[in-house]
Amino acid sequence: MSNRKKNNNVADLGNNCTSAEQTIILNVGGIKYETRKSTLVYYPDTLLGTMFADRNQSLQHPKNENEYFLDRDGNLFRYVMQYYRTGKIYLPYNPSDLKDVSSLPSSYFPSISFEEIEAELDYFQIPFERPLKPSSLSFTINPTVEKLDQFVYALRNVIREVMSICETEITVTFSKNGWPPFMNLGLPYKKEAIIVEDIDLLVKPFGCVGYTFLNKYGTDIGQYLRSEIPELSWQFGYSQNREQLKLHMSITNSMSDHEIFLNSCLSNKK
Repeated sequence: MSNRKKNNNVADLGNNCTSAEQTIILNVGGIKYETRKSTLVYYPDTLLGTMFADRNQSLQHPKNENEYFLDRDGNLFRYVMQYYRTGKIYLPYNPSDLKDVSSLPSSYFPSISFEEIEAELDYFQIPFERPLKPSSLSFTINPTVEKLDQFVYALRNVIREVMSICETEITVTFSKNGWPPFMNLGLPYKKEAIIVEDIDLLVKPFGCVGYTFLNKYGTDIGQYLRSEIPELSWQFGYSQNREQLKLHMSITNSMSDHEIFLNSCLSNKK
């Protein structure tokens, strides 16, 4: 075998090994979303999961190497992307709560309607059932309650992202003046580039209220999350001038390395 052919085979093998972690840019109606191929194909029955499956590679037509254009509403697509990243659909409000819309001020309603979101979820073949009644942690008519629920969900997903890269702690800083929050892992130089984008998407919408929520309900939020995640350690405190509030969360995986292996696909022997 010639050296040139051998080198080509090695390159092909490397491409196959990293194809699942390939970065993809989705240009949706002019708004760009960057994600990994593995994030999309994790849900193979959806439109994008099917589109980016290896078996359909010949049908993919990128615009610029890894950029794909989708002629859909870019603002609505954020709800689609949230599903791929978290496995959940976060609505701006719960439609089952709107019993008497005539009594609500016009300023209450978001610029994006529930029907528009539902249409996009249907187009991208994302499973969704219209909620029949509020859950224990649901969106309510009061917009402050709604935002607080979203904040709690976001922090829970931050913990999930930290655990997914085998890290154990993270500090998120919220500013009183509403500046965008910023974060540091336990070892700032380690893996931060991998996770910072996903976490930024989770906490960025709460730059204007994160400080307020933690100031008022920080202890209660910590107790709630610890009831769901017993391994969680939760601390928050203020800067010297009280202009910033730092939230420190640490988590120890309840599974040992051996248990993680046994519960993964690696333990399945044919």
